Amino acid sequence: MPMRSLTNSLLWFAALTVSLHAQEIRRKPLILSQGGTAEKPAVFDGKGMIIDLGIDITAHDWIKDGDVWSSRGPLKNHPPVDDEQRAGLFIDEVPLRITRDREAEKKSGVAKKVIFAAPEALQPGQMGWSEDGSLYFRWPKEKKPGEAHIFQPPPGLASGVVIACSHITVRNVTAMHAANDGFNIHGNRVGIRLENVKALSNGDEGISAHETVQMDVVDSEIAWNGSAAGGVADVNDSVTTYTNCELHHNVNAAFLFDGKAHRVTNCVMHHQDKDIVVRGEGVTVEQSGNVWRKE
Repeated sequence: MPMRSLTNSLLWFAALTVSLHAQEIRRKPLILSQGGTAEKPAVFDGKGMIIDLGIDITAHDWIKDGDVWSSRGPLKNHPPVDDEQRAGLFIDEVPLRITRDREAEKKSGVAKKVIFAAPEALQPGQMGWSEDGSLYFRWPKEKKPGEAHIFQPPPGLASGVVIACSHITVRNVTAMHAANDGFNIHGNRVGIRLENVKALSNGDEGISAHETVQMDVVDSEIAWNGSAAGGVADVNDSVTTYTNCELHHNVNAAFLFDGKAHRVTNCVMHHQDKDIVVRGEGVTVEQSGNVWRKE
């Protein structure tokens, strides 16, 4: 990462840390199940609420071999996870990708055998588990070993905010360090609106709409999320719009659309491998006024 980008990253995390200390932090997922009507939507204003599900394990008695660190036996509530779709740890804001050795799995001849990449084979920002359940990782390039916090996502597949109703506006909420999505919406939900939310450093996507969800997202930030798909992944028959949003430092793409119809307007995307990925047939994506820069 260029020095300017690294400096910006450090400033971003420092500002976020100040914000975390300034606001009350909720350590449990927020589940919203009471919606309104099309004429009078319900409103949930978090007023700066921060939902941080991360568990700080920096003080663990790590075995340190340069930039490869290993736990002494299994970490509590963090058994091996075979899903490479998402991140399994965070170094400050940076997600660490779960990495498997597919060639070794194939050679084993055992159906559904899971073998993680060996510690010496890891690239920066990757992680895995030993047969005894010990976790190991290689520090990402952006971070100097021992000079950042290490966060473990919560057990299971918890999301930060779960929207389980229709006709609701959610504003001024930050969701971070969830094992699954920052903002997760499933089912036949319509009239969903997210305003000024932040989806930061979640194991899977920052925001993800599924099934027949209809959702509008405005003035929001989606960054540092660990999904192999992207910062946003709207799938199935979802219909979504994103307006005046900023997406950066997510693994792979800013947006992945595999739903029905989507519109991206006046969004800024930077520090991403890709901007918008469209997957599947019959998906329509409209774009206007967006700014894309790789760095």
